[in-house]
Amino acid sequence: MYFLSCVVIGIIVVGLIAAYLSEMYLTQILIIQNILIFMIVFIPALRYPFVLKEVVIDLAGMPMYLQTGEKLYTLFTLMFLHGGFLHIIGNVLILFFIGIPLEDRIGKKNIAIVYFSTGLMATMGQFSFQFAVGWGLNIPNLGASGAIMGLMGTMVYLYPKDKIPMFLGPIFMPEVRVDLAVAVFIMLQTVIAFMNPYGQTAHAAHFTGFGFGMALAPLLRRYITREKTAVKRDYSKLEKLATDEKLEKAYEKIEGSDEEEMREAWAEYILNKAECPECGGNLDDGGCECGFDMWED
Repeated sequence: MYFLSCVVIGIIVVGLIAAYLSEMYLTQILIIQNILIFMIVFIPALRYPFVLKEVVIDLAGMPMYLQTGEKLYTLFTLMFLHGGFLHIIGNVLILFFIGIPLEDRIGKKNIAIVYFSTGLMATMGQFSFQFAVGWGLNIPNLGASGAIMGLMGTMVYLYPKDKIPMFLGPIFMPEVRVDLAVAVFIMLQTVIAFMNPYGQTAHAAHFTGFGFGMALAPLLRRYITREKTAVKRDYSKLEKLATDEKLEKAYEKIEGSDEEEMREAWAEYILNKAECPECGGNLDDGGCECGFDMWED
């Protein structure tokens, strides 16, 4: 294996361990990993093209690997490679605008489930397309687009009315409803796919990732919604934790919602962001190591 490929694998492993052990968002770690890997691979390749070729041979996925059983690890590593500046910039921006708000709501563990499972299914969707049309079974597949489309599908299913930033060409819009932003993006993807179905863009991966993300969302919602006890939580107790503008807005969403699942999701957001009012420590489901319990009378 080429030495730079080993460096890439090291960055992937160290980054995921850091995400597990630290309080950083997984989304933040993924953004850093993707940019760092792109820089150490693609920039040298501008002068020495063989660098990118060697890394792609080692770490990009190909449909024929499913036939031969070779390099199955590339089903995972391909999510951390990108083929050009526009590729990495587009993916990082969408990951930032979609991934961080979604991780705010569902947590690090669940964002990992969505990201890597939809990324894998997106790759399988692209490979299935290539098998079906008998086209390019040895063409490398790389990029995080399928996984990012999975996050998009989950976000639009769970939180369609929330607002996120969005670029529409050169125009930056700071607040756009998720369902509108996603609808525009999917329409653009569909038009591009029909105009150039056999181009370099893995359209099948994009649509598969998005569809699987939407299919996963209702299962995820049931999983992250806590079992309710006979005594209903008094969400008004969270008001004293709303010590900044973001937390105040989250508390307002709790007060303004009639859906228990939505209220619980925003309560979890507040508890993840707020500090213990007695010692300043982290709150775990409302409890702190100092003995403070948010839900006690």
